[in-house]
Amino acid sequence: MKMKKLITILLVLAAFLVPKIAAAYDFQVNGIAYKTDLWDDYAMVADWGEEGVLYTGVVTIPESVTNDDTTYPVTKIGAYAFAESTGLTGVNIPASVTEIGDHAFENCSGLPEITIPETVTTIGARAFVGCTKLSSIEIPAGVTEFGIWAFLNCDNLKDVYCHISDPTAVDLGSFTFSLDSDEYSNRTLHVPAGSVNAYKESDWAEYFTSIVEM
Repeated sequence: MKMKKLITILLVLAAFLVPKIAAAYDFQVNGIAYKTDLWDDYAMVADWGEEGVLYTGVVTIPESVTNDDTTYPVTKIGAYAFAESTGLTGVNIPASVTEIGDHAFENCSGLPEITIPETVTTIGARAFVGCTKLSSIEIPAGVTEFGIWAFLNCDNLKDVYCHISDPTAVDLGSFTFSLDSDEYSNRTLHVPAGSVNAYKESDWAEYFTSIVEM
């Protein structure tokens, strides 16, 4: 198991050491950058790329956005979309969003809370890494996949309310809730009724000293 983790770390480090290529957005509306997919079926909140725009205060993402007379549903928060926005204090995510991308909120150290809508199924790698002010989070029942280090070093994350009834049905990824200190005594995982034992026997137990029913 330790060797497997070491190999995973080395592979992921190699990927993250590659310089970040500036991601060009397609358009912006009301101060939020967007990209569309190849078929223009939907829009995602995008990284500002070389412009380096950072967000402050509370940002409200709309369910749909219109550009050049075309309206797109907003279904994803893309990679690096809000990364390094230390002045970000809140994000309203619409029910149209199904995926939170890699690094989406990385190092948003001023973000005290965030509500993940029930429509979200994927939380990407390092999506919330370094969100040191985040004290609690609710994981919707529909989440099926976490990327590596999704909540790494969220030092003040004390309570995780997970609505997933079967922990074995989820790809938890690696080091999802890890802390550099390896100190998890102040953390509590709140899970659906009847699932405590299943969580205690799963990989989730590595990150939570206390696992209780909601």
